[in-house]
Amino acid sequence: MARKLRNGILILLAAAVLAFALWMLWPRSLTGTLGLEGREISASIVTTGWEEVRDEGNFYNRPTMDMERYTLPAGSEQALAVLALLDGYTWHPCWDTLTGETGISGIGSLSVTLYDPQDTEREFDVYSGTGKIWLNGRIVRLDYFGNGTAEALSRELANLLRGESGVAN
Repeated sequence: MARKLRNGILILLAAAVLAFALWMLWPRSLTGTLGLEGREISASIVTTGWEEVRDEGNFYNRPTMDMERYTLPAGSEQALAVLALLDGYTWHPCWDTLTGETGISGIGSLSVTLYDPQDTEREFDVYSGTGKIWLNGRIVRLDYFGNGTAEALSRELANLLRGESGVAN
């Protein structure tokens, strides 16, 4: 009797662990979660780096930061292109999602932010240096395979916003 009870508990525990793992890894729609369809989209691109400066015969590195801001009217060609691009990506929770962590390190030199100026809860930040993203007030993971996906998405979004992709500004 005790053996059956113990085996039943172990089976239930294994099923709970499997269900939790499936929930954590289940892909969720980036566009659907963000909810920017039919809304005005505000966007910013932040590019950081270092420049070498010569001062009184000495060289040193000085940090640089360039910020670009864009507004995409609801239903515009550019807004639809941004949403179509995001539609090809998914997210899933990560450990930082569960712990309520609010900081992301190693963000890289390029970050792109999209948000609804009327509803500040709808915000998306992607960084070129990490696969973690900021999505509607929490840290989650973009797709499954490392930082390359986030780097590619941040560059594609920056190109779309800057008008370098062929979509009119």
